[in-house]
Amino acid sequence: MIYIANSFSPSMLPKLPMDVEFTNVEDKEFCAAVNGGVNAIGHQGTADLINKLCGTDLKVNRISIQANVGDVLYILMLTTRLEEGKVLTSGEIMRMYQEGKIKFVKAKVYGAVLEELAACQGVCEEMKYEALAYRAKNGEMVKEQ
Repeated sequence: MIYIANSFSPSMLPKLPMDVEFTNVEDKEFCAAVNGGVNAIGHQGTADLINKLCGTDLKVNRISIQANVGDVLYILMLTTRLEEGKVLTSGEIMRMYQEGKIKFVKAKVYGAVLEELAACQGVCEEMKYEALAYRAKNGEMVKEQ
């Protein structure tokens, strides 16, 4: 599943530990994801900015996300902390984008492969450890059992 969001929280994961890989993406990749993703944008100003940048017609859709292994979240993220209770208008968020205070982030949810690898170190057969290390290095997902 692909989600479009304006934040990320560990509460979006079904359980812990889970490995999540965060990478910066260009606005073009973000916009491509918008067309095929589940909209979880919770603020009008953010939806307006995405619509302007991506040529879409997103509406505010303040839903809870429960991301599972294999899911990807594309997040429009502020790079500065707002004052308590501040809700940005469309104009304010557009100005922040123009000032470079917004970035696009891709969060990919993996199983707890790193925890499994750490637990295996020194006790598992070499072949199993190497297989886990390969999966961790190459970002392969571990299906939860």
